[in-house]
Amino acid sequence: MKFTKVATLVAASALVWGLGGCSGLGTTPPPTLYQQLGGMDSINKMAGSMIASSSKDPRLSSLFANVDTTRATNALASQLCSSLGGQCNAPYSDRNVAAASDRLTAEQKSAVAENFTQSVNSVTSDPALRDAVTKSVSSKLQGTVASLHMGS
Repeated sequence: MKFTKVATLVAASALVWGLGGCSGLGTTPPPTLYQQLGGMDSINKMAGSMIASSSKDPRLSSLFANVDTTRATNALASQLCSSLGGQCNAPYSDRNVAAASDRLTAEQKSAVAENFTQSVNSVTSDPALRDAVTKSVSSKLQGTVASLHMGS
C-alpha cells in the first residue's frame, strides 16, 4: 500500500512537471522593435525624416553636399530595419560603421543624434518605444550616417 501511494505521488509529480515544461511551447516571442514600430512603412518614414532633416542641417552640410538622398534614405532604412530586428540586410558592416563614426566631429555626432530623435518621434508617441529604439541604434547611428556620405 505504501509503495502504491509513493508510486502514485511520483507519477503525479512527473505529470505536473512534464506538462509544465510543455507550457512554453505555444508561446510566441515578443515583437521586435521593428514590429513594434509598425514594420517597413514606419522604418521608411523614419529614414526619410532623418535624411531630410540631416541634409538641411548646417552642421552636417559637408556630409550631405553630394549625397543622393533617395539612395541614402533606402540605405538608412535597410540599416535601421536590420538593427531593429527586421529581416533586412544591412548595407554597412559593423566595421565600416565604426570606422566612419571616427570621422565625425562632436558637433556632427550631436546633430545626428538630435535629427534621429526627431525622426523617431515622427513614427511613435510611445516614450518607452522611443527609448528602446534610440538605445538599440545609438551606438552605430553616427557611423551609419557617415557611411551614407562615403557610399555616395
